[in-house]
Amino acid sequence: MKLKALIWLVLALGASSAWCETIDQVLQRSQQMRLDQLPEVPATEPAAAALRASFERLQQVSVAPPDAQLRVVSVGAVAETLQGNVVVMNMALGALPEICRLFLIAHELGHVTNRHWSQRIALYQQFIPGEVVQAQTDAVAPQLGPAASMQSHEQEFDADAFAMRSLLDLGYTREDLLEMFFRLGNHGATATHPSTGQRLAQLRMIDEGRRMAAATGAR
Repeated sequence: MKLKALIWLVLALGASSAWCETIDQVLQRSQQMRLDQLPEVPATEPAAAALRASFERLQQVSVAPPDAQLRVVSVGAVAETLQGNVVVMNMALGALPEICRLFLIAHELGHVTNRHWSQRIALYQQFIPGEVVQAQTDAVAPQLGPAASMQSHEQEFDADAFAMRSLLDLGYTREDLLEMFFRLGNHGATATHPSTGQRLAQLRMIDEGRRMAAATGAR
């Protein structure tokens, strides 16, 4: 769902409530509604089993936070994190090479580890303190959109960095990661995600920083 549409949906949910809610309650309800609408794929399905195996591999190296959960679904977004700790993966990803599965899952686990959902709630609370009132939400929506987009881009960069470190720790190389990223396709920037070029530039910068740190430490 596009960020602008999501913001208006969340605000509409709050404005149409028959009872008074705070924005964090509205956000939690919105995400629970999304989870309830996503049909889960049985664990015995090959695609689900492949994704579960990658998730468990990350758990074995302590990458996955203890409260993280994996849900494989048959419809919806390719990959997302809901309610702060539920990693939702589309079953189509089960057909990808393992390095791709690992990176995508580790990316979502980066959102969990860095508590990005809590940050998102805190941002909304800055604009909508107290109870959700339609007159107030209508007034702040034009300012909330750009702020939420900026935060979302920062969080995507953070999650990419987490995934990169995780796969390097698993023994994959910088070249493996760059090749993997190209397998995932070239995408332009959106309100919620930086472009593929921006993400690759960020990963290269992180890698250079790691190399410089390692070289300095070896002296």
